[in-house]
Amino acid sequence: MQVLSDVIGGLFRLVLRLTLLVAGAVFFMSLLVAGIVVAGAYTLWSLLRGRRPTLQDILRFQRGRAGWSAGFGTRARPGHHHGHRPTSGGDVVEVQAREVTRAVQ
Repeated sequence: MQVLSDVIGGLFRLVLRLTLLVAGAVFFMSLLVAGIVVAGAYTLWSLLRGRRPTLQDILRFQRGRAGWSAGFGTRARPGHHHGHRPTSGGDVVEVQAREVTRAVQ
């Protein structure tokens, strides 16, 4: 009788391990597919707006999310005001040119 319960217990552990392995693989694949869908949607959105998706746009998005998740106690970056929208690489900004010399210390 003991041999039969050991075989059934071993079989149950094997089925449980295989079930957890398959569940983990399905979860991983769903995350992978979700990432591919988000990347494709971002690329399509960028192309519809007439802009080529660049690495700088992606990094700017990640920096924005990091600041948002840090909470309300974060400090604003110097030179950035609440209503001020930073210019992108395609905008034209006119400035007065001046020579900058490096101070020797």
